[in-house]
Amino acid sequence: MLRRLLISSVLILIFVAIRTLPAYAGDSVTQAFANLSPMAALALCGGMFFPRHVGAGIIFGTFITSDILLNLHYQQPLLNPYSITLLLIFTAIFLGGYFLRNQKAIPGLLGATVVGTLLFYFATNTVAYFYNPAYPPGFSGWIQAVTSGVPGLPPTWVFGLRSLASNLVFALAFYMVLRPRPEQAAVCAAAPAT
Repeated sequence: MLRRLLISSVLILIFVAIRTLPAYAGDSVTQAFANLSPMAALALCGGMFFPRHVGAGIIFGTFITSDILLNLHYQQPLLNPYSITLLLIFTAIFLGGYFLRNQKAIPGLLGATVVGTLLFYFATNTVAYFYNPAYPPGFSGWIQAVTSGVPGLPPTWVFGLRSLASNLVFALAFYMVLRPRPEQAAVCAAAPAT
């Protein structure tokens, strides 16, 4: 258990760095790492593999720490509509992982990762539609927000695909570290009940 906690702690530090450091490195690095964030995978796997309070502490501690650093860097209020949306999305993904904790197979993990990515994509782009004046009002503005995005920037669907790819990679990495192993199951079954 200590090994798993140590490895998970190192991964979390890497995750916070991956989410925050590109913003501090300049525009070209920020563009290169846009939407390559492990937060959704962390929320899903935290719900699946850790005890509820430990998983919640890890995911929300990581989110709050990295969100404060990002909001300070971008001179945004610490509590804003986008941050609240992200918190709600990661809560939903965490709860999805918690409800899948008895289904710790790769197909369930991958399916939940795709669903979580779609939730993230549509929710964050919908919030962008409501709060970004670059989008015209009405249904056509929302379609623009979830497809082509703001003119002059890469299309939002590209960020969506990048999110999906990074979520799948990070979820599989977390799964490989935290998945139940047959030798662990044998030890747990042989241990006397207390």
